[in-house]
Amino acid sequence: MSRFCVAGSINIDLVTKTSRFPKPGETMYGESFHTFTGGKGANQAVALAKLGADTAMIGLVGNDIYADDYMAYFKKLGVNTNGVKGVETSTGIAVITVDGGGENNIIIVSGANAKVDEDYILSNSDIINDSKYLLLQLEVPMDAVVQAAKCAAESGTKVILDPAPAVPLADELLKYVDIITPNETEAEILTGIRPADEAGFASAGRILIDRGVKTAVMKAGSRGAYVFSDNMLTHVEGFRVTAVDTTAAGDTFNAGLAYGLGAGMPLMKAVRFANAAAAISTTKAGAQGGMPTLAEAQSLLDTLN
Repeated sequence: MSRFCVAGSINIDLVTKTSRFPKPGETMYGESFHTFTGGKGANQAVALAKLGADTAMIGLVGNDIYADDYMAYFKKLGVNTNGVKGVETSTGIAVITVDGGGENNIIIVSGANAKVDEDYILSNSDIINDSKYLLLQLEVPMDAVVQAAKCAAESGTKVILDPAPAVPLADELLKYVDIITPNETEAEILTGIRPADEAGFASAGRILIDRGVKTAVMKAGSRGAYVFSDNMLTHVEGFRVTAVDTTAAGDTFNAGLAYGLGAGMPLMKAVRFANAAAAISTTKAGAQGGMPTLAEAQSLLDTLN
């Protein structure tokens, strides 16, 4: 039995740094090139595994060298890959160019992620049913996300949904969600309210509860998170660190939240643990490069307690 299951996207990030973006038709030299493992689903699975959690991944890769490398990486970290298969297409790819000012251009090719469908989820429903928590995001087709949430709800597996990339969501999905974790932009898309202060977070949280979710944990970057539960808003402070790359901080937050709850922490303590994990994840480059071990997350908590 895996205590945690993640269903979602698996990507490879191809990152080039240049002094400026090339003009149409122009060829220019770049300053550096790096390949990073990514994808919101895989990010959450890797973050859980680095914390030491018993984690299973459900998703698809392609039939290319990136797939082989990713599968080897999962296995090195101890991620259960029984729910990961290869299909006749490319592994999901994000081609990213970063200029001298830190601005970026991103081209995403969904590849195998686009082939994750309801049937594939159902073929792996035993993994969901045998898990205590299911983590979901929105980089695979929506029908698959809904099916995964439904399978979890029917088996008593708790559902934690990261509603990103930001899109409107149907109540059909939200009714299966135990905890939703939007940032401010995502909260606005889901509720029509941009939560700029505590009153805004409370209003947005109340709407999310009315739409069917049981608890709303709204991420607010370095300010931490705002939790709306039992008709009450609670602010859980964040941690100040020197950020190098904020990519996947939200994914690390979700993994930290799930880990904390799975370890028996009360909700607010689990959110604080998630804040610490997310803060540490921003201190190194790459989506997964800074994701902390349990000892690293606990060290930050102990330092500031």
